Amino acid sequence: MRILGLIFILSVLFISDGLTGEARQIVQSVLDRDDGTTEIGRVRLSTCGVVKKDKTIVCKSNPRVKIMDMVRKDYGPREKDHKTVTIIIEPAGEKGISFLQYDYEQKGKETDQWLYLSALGKVKRIVSGNEQEPKTGSFFGSELSYEDMEKRHIDDYTYRLLGEETYANRACYVIESVPVKERAIKSNYSKALDWVDKDRNLILKSILYNRQGKKFKRFYFGKITKINNILVPMQIMVLNLETHRRTVMSYEKIALNLPVDDDFLTVRTLIDGAFRESNLKKYQAAY
Repeated sequence: MRILGLIFILSVLFISDGLTGEARQIVQSVLDRDDGTTEIGRVRLSTCGVVKKDKTIVCKSNPRVKIMDMVRKDYGPREKDHKTVTIIIEPAGEKGISFLQYDYEQKGKETDQWLYLSALGKVKRIVSGNEQEPKTGSFFGSELSYEDMEKRHIDDYTYRLLGEETYANRACYVIESVPVKERAIKSNYSKALDWVDKDRNLILKSILYNRQGKKFKRFYFGKITKINNILVPMQIMVLNLETHRRTVMSYEKIALNLPVDDDFLTVRTLIDGAFRESNLKKYQAAY
């Protein structure tokens, strides 16, 4: 998993005779955008219940905050396969809880995910109840689901260009995506709407609909920053319209295109504390 990855994870887009091909090309441009071949990041994950106050959505109590280190490396002939490990650093009571994810570009090859619970000393593989059901559960107790973390495959959806709008002072395409039958069985979402920055091939806002066709989640990508000539959304906000909870995921530090050892992106990092900590110090020094 990774914040950059989420810009692709949520680029699920759309159809309509003459507009179908154009919409698909826009999606492909988003997927092909350069995000670096490696990423090392310190991330703050903040989650709270929300209420509306003076037309503004605010936390109704102190948010639950986690500080995490993320390390990602790309693989494959097009560098579109990803391996990512995410490790909780704070709070102290959750230190060492880790998440490992392998994403694949190959059509039909599903994402592999593992969760390590340090208190139990056990690795749990994240799977759905059966092949006809979507995954359930949330990423580290946030409003991001395990499905939200997965890389999307362009052929899993049909696409439609709905029009153009200005959002956050940027000219955007508005694109709708609907999962094909095989994907719909395994998804928690019936469709998505994305606002794609026309000039930068970035998604700035997404609305996801549940299986009953009702608005479910809103994603906002902000604080776009250029790092090593690569555009990075430094903050993602997720608003769950059903639970009335919000998660804000933001970079505190990030480095791109630095060396990452293959051995670190394995289950060993989850279960071997000494191996994990010694390597983390090396990567943290890169910030």
